Amino acid sequence: MQQKFAELVDRHYGSVWACVSVLTARSADTEDLVHQAFLLAFERLAGGGDFAEDAGKWLRGTARHLAYAWWREKRRLPEAVANRLEGLMARQDEDALSRADRTEIRAALRQCLGKLSESERCLVRRHYEEEEDLARIAEGLNVNAVTVRTRLYRIRQALRRCLEAALGGGSRHEA
Repeated sequence: MQQKFAELVDRHYGSVWACVSVLTARSADTEDLVHQAFLLAFERLAGGGDFAEDAGKWLRGTARHLAYAWWREKRRLPEAVANRLEGLMARQDEDALSRADRTEIRAALRQCLGKLSESERCLVRRHYEEEEDLARIAEGLNVNAVTVRTRLYRIRQALRRCLEAALGGGSRHEA
């Protein structure tokens, strides 16, 4: 069983990683979700189960569902955009998103982030990438935490509108 699992990991780790990394901003989050998918595969093998269909397809589908649940739980991705990404990924039978789809998503993200002011990008980076506490950010900016929370809310709304427009999931009013 251990040999079978090792072969499974060797054969499919790269494609599962590629599938999840498109949906996460940080490699640590990608790694956690990929490991969760492989843990589920290990439990399936340990329970005597096997993969009737293509194991890679099963792993990528499982990883995608874990990533969508992770995004929705954290409320970092608007529902319309999550559904659009899910639709793009569901079209793929092999190896996550096609190069064209990845290019489309990355271009939309770059475009929308580029529309933010430098101070807005800095605020997003500090809170979401560096996971800095709102109170600490507020202290550094010499404002209260409610002000920081309000700014982040407005930034998220602007990004949501922009991404929905860029990915065809909403109105054409951009940030």
